[in-house]
Amino acid sequence: MAGLATAGVVLCVIWGVFTRYITAQPAVWTAELSGILFTWIVFLGATAAFHEDQHIRVGLLVDILPIRARRVIRLLVDLLMIAFLIYAAWLSYVMMLKGATRPSPILRIPFSLVYLAPLLAFGLMAFNALLRLFGLVPAINNPDAGAEGAL
Repeated sequence: MAGLATAGVVLCVIWGVFTRYITAQPAVWTAELSGILFTWIVFLGATAAFHEDQHIRVGLLVDILPIRARRVIRLLVDLLMIAFLIYAAWLSYVMMLKGATRPSPILRIPFSLVYLAPLLAFGLMAFNALLRLFGLVPAINNPDAGAEGAL
């Protein structure tokens, strides 16, 4: 899906440059569509990175703690992260509802389609985090997975 959106952005930009410098009538809609597609790329990419456990984390202080303390802190961080993701999904839902009555300036696309990207992204990230928390999906980059001395 993100690959299609990326191809769409590339094609929009190429078409926009072509019509601006080669033809007499520039295609003004290309900037708007590429911006909307780029929004989708960002949020789909963030979701994929979250699923693959590739987001940046600085675990220096946590990594020097004993395994038991490390697990408690990671559990608390996971719970806070899930709460944040659910709240961000809720805010995205509210924005999506408000965007339903506001069309984009050129293409007249409802902004709810733009705000659907963060709603899906935050919702999928929260769902993935809950699955990890309950052990239904393995944590990919967890150095404590399988370590002795469980809580």
